[in-house]
Amino acid sequence: MLALASIGAAVEAGPRPTTTILTHGFTTGAKGIWVETMAEAIIARAGGGSVYRYTGATGALEPVALDGADGTTDTLVLIFNWVPESAGVSNGPNLFYTQAAGDALAGLLMAPAWTDTAGPDDLLADRAVHFIGHSRGPCVISSAVRRLGAAGIAVDHVTNLDPHPVNGTLDAPYNFNWGDEVPVRWSNVAFADNYWRADGGGFINGLDFDGIPLPDTVNTQLSESALDCCAYTFAHLDVHLWYHGTIDHADTVCDGEQCINLAARSLWFPGGWTTTGYHFAVAGGGRDRRPDMPGPGTDPGDVPVLMNGGFTSGSWAGWSYHGGGGSGAIVSVPGGHALRLTATGTSFAHNFFFLPASTALLRMHLSVPQTASDGTLRVDLEPFGEPATTIARLSLAGLPVDLFTPVHAIIPPDLRDRRVRLRYVYEPGAGAGPILIDDIAFDGHRTGDLNHDGAVNTPDLLALLASWGDCPGTCPPYCAADLNFDCAVDVQDLLLLLANWD
Repeated sequence: MLALASIGAAVEAGPRPTTTILTHGFTTGAKGIWVETMAEAIIARAGGGSVYRYTGATGALEPVALDGADGTTDTLVLIFNWVPESAGVSNGPNLFYTQAAGDALAGLLMAPAWTDTAGPDDLLADRAVHFIGHSRGPCVISSAVRRLGAAGIAVDHVTNLDPHPVNGTLDAPYNFNWGDEVPVRWSNVAFADNYWRADGGGFINGLDFDGIPLPDTVNTQLSESALDCCAYTFAHLDVHLWYHGTIDHADTVCDGEQCINLAARSLWFPGGWTTTGYHFAVAGGGRDRRPDMPGPGTDPGDVPVLMNGGFTSGSWAGWSYHGGGGSGAIVSVPGGHALRLTATGTSFAHNFFFLPASTALLRMHLSVPQTASDGTLRVDLEPFGEPATTIARLSLAGLPVDLFTPVHAIIPPDLRDRRVRLRYVYEPGAGAGPILIDDIAFDGHRTGDLNHDGAVNTPDLLALLASWGDCPGTCPPYCAADLNFDCAVDVQDLLLLLANWD
């Protein structure tokens, strides 16, 4: 079970174990060199620690063997690898991938999973949490931190390195729109800093992707002309090497791809490199010398449990790269998009995500485009690393043709407060046609509210009495009036309903 840190914990002083999350921006190949070298510099600065890498293919963290990685856990560095998702280069199906990656990252942090060597059970509680992201990476981080804030989880520090949301506004004529949201400093973040530069758009300069300043954040604009002196061809890439140079204080510092020497340091860091950048991290030693925050940050508000349950703009974000996908398809329907399953494309799954303990109801809309669409829709929830549990078998017989009908499923308590995957499986009958699923969402549910009208009263009591006895068929899935999930409707369920009576 996730142990939540209070928002106030973000401002506590004193040494604490640290969790640092590093992530990259757009890349078409394996991203490992500069992020691994930065991770190595962080554990060297701390005198030891452990480094792990997440990949969407496994959905878990695996140890990374680096110099100085000694297996201790006071200093943890997690490399969040969202390749190849980060290389989505068109709108439509690839919109909102930074948000989907952030959703996967938040779920991983709230319910860690490991390959090979196991790591700590909790990556957040009683730890100083520091996110560091470059380019589109801050967009991923912003999405993840918002979800943590909505869950009441504090974040000590967010560092943005030349944030570059690909949202149609930067670097014309290369101003593509992939649906990235501008990074936000959420109110659960104690300190946020941003190191950025820009050279404007144009045929040549537009390829050196611009960063931007961020509201409610300590912004430091780096000198474009100074960065152009050395190292990477593009100053946009120099920014993560600049930050690396505030972690490693050697005269010459290398990130595995490029280096800067002492002469370059004098240009890049006219005020010195020991009292800026990583200096403000808990492990950097300058936490008590952080500049004051220029604003309170934005309230995270309510965040949907499920990312892209409405298949907005035909996007596959939330349904691929982190455990999602299948043989079904996302298709256009009047007024939007929906998931289509057929007799040959029978299954589709959402990425792994964190299901809060307060979530007890899955809602969705079903449509059958033709009368021959009979059979059953099976709805499974699969905790990470465990067998799936069927939470509903929904008969398609009798559904109105070409009309989306609301249906629901109750979530058993043992599947909540966990990282899970949602899967739909179509079990067609003879001659069955396609089915459509849309508007998928999780929310809370009052025990005893059998007709889902927000009240527990006489209609619910009558529905419970009409269901008295053992649940029909195979259980689970549990029948609707089985309030204590023991596969029978009896006195115990009646008492639970009466305890919640309006």
